[in-house]
Amino acid sequence: MIHLALTFDETPEAASELHRSLAAWLRRDERLRRSTRLVEEPPPPGALGGLATAVELVTAAGPVLSAAVGAFGYWLGQRMTGHPISFAVTLADGTSRSFTADRRDRELVLVELERFVRREQAGQAEAGTGPTPDPDSGVGPGAEPGPGSAPGPASPTIS
Repeated sequence: MIHLALTFDETPEAASELHRSLAAWLRRDERLRRSTRLVEEPPPPGALGGLATAVELVTAAGPVLSAAVGAFGYWLGQRMTGHPISFAVTLADGTSRSFTADRRDRELVLVELERFVRREQAGQAEAGTGPTPDPDSGVGPGAEPGPGSAPGPASPTIS
């Protein structure tokens, strides 16, 4: 299984809002619906709900992970309103990488994110514990969006 967690470097309330928005966006795509999980803290006494602390993606299919990275890139571009967005991605083995993207370098950041995530796919394929990445799958940055996906290129940008 391929597993990664995505967190935002914002105030807890702002990060929670971003996590919820991203999880809802990813779940709109039928390929990602079952693979997307919103991680929430238990609510404090008297509160109606806890803060969302991460978005997790768990899948056995490498192309699904590529679709998620592409969808994230599109979503990220829609959220950039004059200030950079900082986030971290943590792989199943605990390896983590932080990124900061703004409108000028979003595409470069997404290329680096894709490279980082493919490391997880390649490691699982070498270990025989996951699928072999399929570069000709037609899924990922630059691929045509599927049902429920946003129009336009969906390339992740990471710095």
